[in-house]
Amino acid sequence: MRDDKDLLSMLRVVRDADAAAEALDSQAVARQLGWAGERTAGVLADARASLLIWGVRVGGRPSPCFADLELTVQGRRLLRDAETIATAVVSEE
Repeated sequence: MRDDKDLLSMLRVVRDADAAAEALDSQAVARQLGWAGERTAGVLADARASLLIWGVRVGGRPSPCFADLELTVQGRRLLRDAETIATAVVSEE
């Protein structure tokens, strides 16, 4: 799996788009995070392989490219747990 910080950043983008009822694809994720296409494709591929996101695979470069991205239950749980831990750490300081 790629950098956890990258993964969590991407999951937040997917969650926020879902909450706003916005359609999200690989290119939109890359734009919002300011990432190169290769970095975005790699993080999305890892997240999908880990069942943290769901998306329809579409053509495009760099591959893989996805459309209709959504968080899975596992993705929501991971993001929630990571944010809970981050909040607890900040509270202890």
